[in-house]
Amino acid sequence: MDTQQGHGLATAEFTPPALISRDESESRGMVAIRDAMPTYVKELIAGGVAGGFAKTVVAPLERIKILYQTGYGNFQSIGVLRSLHCILKKEGFRGFYKGNGASVIRVVPYAALHFMTYEQYRRWILEYYPWASPSAAVDLFAGSMDGGTIVSYTYPLNLARTKLAYRFQHLKGFCPMLG
Repeated sequence: MDTQQGHGLATAEFTPPALISRDESESRGMVAIRDAMPTYVKELIAGGVAGGFAKTVVAPLERIKILYQTGYGNFQSIGVLRSLHCILKKEGFRGFYKGNGASVIRVVPYAALHFMTYEQYRRWILEYYPWASPSAAVDLFAGSMDGGTIVSYTYPLNLARTKLAYRFQHLKGFCPMLG
């Protein structure tokens, strides 16, 4: 669709429906659905997809971190690269993603709610307290409310993720540095 600038207003060129290709009309239908969605639904979807993707990308390092934190098998003394090598050798590529399903299940609602609730709290503060102009204090309060809301909903899933990631097959014989 071409637009022409005229006297500060953008005017759209009209294309009769009979001249629109099927592919173009389908893409317009998707745009119409997206435009019809409320803002909070868009924020939920965007936050969930971004959070799930990011958590999956860092899953191998997250697994090593949990093994370090729990002190399982002297992982703290061999370093990250050797830990990754030991997991790959003993459990294969899938071993890097042990506990990732629970992690993604936890982070998708967390990220989705985080995106949405922060903006909702911020809008409510600015709407109901007109004297509160957009500032760092408003952002801090909205973020605090958002954080409390999110943690209360996702803590049980975080606990399940940690328990699943802690499970590890014994590495004796595969990684001599673990004893």
